[in-house]
Amino acid sequence: MVEPDPGDGSPSGPAVERPRGQGDRRRRPTPMISRYWLHGRRRGGRRDGERQGIYVDRYTRLEGGLILWIAVAALADLGLTLLHLSQGGEEANPLMAWFLEAGGVLAFTTVKLLMNAGAALFLLWHVRFRGTQIALWGVGALYAGLMLYHVYAYLDRQGPLS
Repeated sequence: MVEPDPGDGSPSGPAVERPRGQGDRRRRPTPMISRYWLHGRRRGGRRDGERQGIYVDRYTRLEGGLILWIAVAALADLGLTLLHLSQGGEEANPLMAWFLEAGGVLAFTTVKLLMNAGAALFLLWHVRFRGTQIALWGVGALYAGLMLYHVYAYLDRQGPLS
């Protein structure tokens, strides 16, 4: 059966025929955070051409792996930074050095964890938006470099190997 569609929402508008059941039933787009987040079925767009600029409920293994790497590396960075500080080192980030000086280790740890978790969640939620995949890879690469720096700093504190 075919229903007339006024097109402009008014009963006197031009009639456009659309097969029943094939119209857009959504009243609004999927929100960034929905009740189906992480356990829903939506992994991509619902229509042809919906690949970017959309929110999804589920993520690919690669996206999940990148976020997991960032989370693990952030925790390792926190632990290695605290170890570095306990051995007489200094915080290289001026903002985080201020939190360490003003609020102590508890404020430093809290702010560092909240900032990293917030940034990781933001990137995950927006993973289907332009530039976010590149940003995820970039953050992952920065954390890999930071881990190498921590290894270098640790070896440097140990002195010559000979």
